[in-house]
Amino acid sequence: MNEVSSSLNDVSLAMVYKEIVTVRKKLEIFEDIIIPKEEVTKAELDEIKQLKKESLKGEHVRWDELKKELSL
Repeated sequence: MNEVSSSLNDVSLAMVYKEIVTVRKKLEIFEDIIIPKEEVTKAELDEIKQLKKESLKGEHVRWDELKKELSL
């Protein structure tokens, strides 16, 4: 009797897993529809990399200072 119960449990888990995979695929399709993909040009990517380098070097303006300067 225990072997039968174990076998049914394995089948149930396999069915649940299959359903989860199906639902996940559907969610990915909905995500693609709802959330548009943004293509970044090479120039934009280069600019982002340059800004990152400058920021890591300390070449940036502190947010508090910028808010104060712009009266925000």
